[in-house]
Amino acid sequence: MFGITAPVLVLCSVLTSALCCDWLSHYNDLRNSSLVLIDSMGGPFTTTTRLRIPDKLYKELMRREENFQLRFIRDSMEQIYNLYRHGNTSAAGWDAGKTNNFLESINRQIVELNECVESTHNEKTSKHYEKRLKNYYQNLRKHTLGSGDDWEMLRKATKQNLIRLEMLGNRIKANRGQH
Repeated sequence: MFGITAPVLVLCSVLTSALCCDWLSHYNDLRNSSLVLIDSMGGPFTTTTRLRIPDKLYKELMRREENFQLRFIRDSMEQIYNLYRHGNTSAAGWDAGKTNNFLESINRQIVELNECVESTHNEKTSKHYEKRLKNYYQNLRKHTLGSGDDWEMLRKATKQNLIRLEMLGNRIKANRGQH
């Protein structure tokens, strides 16, 4: 009996992570709340910014397989979380409750995405993208060591990145036929 049950359990666990990604199907509200919170936790966004989002990287990701895209979304969320969690956001003058709720929203998405992402991946290509992503967020970190204006630029860049990550997630959903 165990000889038949074991392969079925393994198959079910693999299919669960690949096909039942709760982050894609059930967490629209959570993803939207991150965007609402990043908007409302501070004042008006600055109109100018020295910080650019990595457009070329996002375009390259559109051609990658789904699991890789989900890993990128998760890794980006982790980088965003760490920027705000380890920074001195009190210098920004943001609403502390909304900032905390924003971090909780991002963290919950990371947890959900961990369940979506398969552990197997192409190590060489993954390291290349991970390095580019880390370099991008390290550059953002360098620009947030100073005044509240720097934090506002980071908030604007974060919003732009969250929108791009949302678009990538919507593309995955569309490719799966989910709405």
